[in-house]
Amino acid sequence: MKSLPHITRGATAMLLAATLFNAGCSTTGEPTHAEQRAATGAVLGAVLGGIIGHQSGETGEGAALGAAAGAILGGVSGSAEDQRVAELRHQRELAAEQYAREQAEADALRQRQVAQGKSIEDPELLAARQRAEAAEAELRRLQKEEAEAIRKAQELAAYREREAAAKAEIDRLRGVTPPRN
Repeated sequence: MKSLPHITRGATAMLLAATLFNAGCSTTGEPTHAEQRAATGAVLGAVLGGIIGHQSGETGEGAALGAAAGAILGGVSGSAEDQRVAELRHQRELAAEQYAREQAEADALRQRQVAQGKSIEDPELLAARQRAEAAEAELRRLQKEEAEAIRKAQELAAYREREAAAKAEIDRLRGVTPPRN
């Protein structure tokens, strides 16, 4: 009947592991990394502790100690992962808040521009239109002058070419040889 206490001790170890697991369960219904790893650590620790304890005749105590140590180590490891996930979630929330602030600022700017447009008086608008039309008229005048100057330069060059061609023909008819360069 000596094996019965070992079974009872093993069952006690498993009950301890289950209690540790359930004690830290989150209220969201989904286990955290710490809970998952604590449970996995408790089970693996109980198995390894049971094996090691069996070699010294203390299977139950070994399983209980292994379960406790595994739960603690797994919980610590999972807790670090939970902190990392929480930090990432926090960073995403900050980014979303920053985006919302930027959108609100852009909307406020658009509203100020609309409000500013409503405060512009008709005489101010008329004066701005007249200045724009005067500038455009001056631009057209200057462009026309430039086009006329280019046309005259081209016409002058054409007349000079015609004059040179006519003089060359006169010299040929008179029998004058052009000077060599």
